[in-house]
Amino acid sequence: MKLHYLGVALFGAALSLTGTSLPSAAQELYRWVDEDGKVHFGDRPPAEVQAKSIKAQLKPVNGAAPTRREDFPDLDREKKIEQEYQAKKRAQHSRSEQQRRTACAQARKQLKILQGRVYFVDEAGNESTISERQRVEEARKLEAQIRQLCG
Repeated sequence: MKLHYLGVALFGAALSLTGTSLPSAAQELYRWVDEDGKVHFGDRPPAEVQAKSIKAQLKPVNGAAPTRREDFPDLDREKKIEQEYQAKKRAQHSRSEQQRRTACAQARKQLKILQGRVYFVDEAGNESTISERQRVEEARKLEAQIRQLCG
């Protein structure tokens, strides 16, 4: 009797490993007991004995419940990550561009100041001037900075 169960189990396992499914006519499975008391299983009941269908009692061999859409990983996740990365990159570029424009405007303002009479006031309120050579040197530095920042 145990051999019959084992045979049915092995048959089912072999079908599941090969990916083969039973034809639609063989979707029924019957159980019957012969005159010697042995239990048999088959896809067609014998004519001489009364067989009972056990299809409702069995689970499908490859019968995993169909998965729902939310059970799958987010297929657009990689696309969303790339979009977020590009948005952050654009925002960072925008901030650095704004900083560059601010530095450019500041350098131009300082150069304009250096082109006139230049003097400095210290913390005590005393005025001090710079030499013409220092003024020209500072102006060159600012012009180079303007070329670099302002394009």
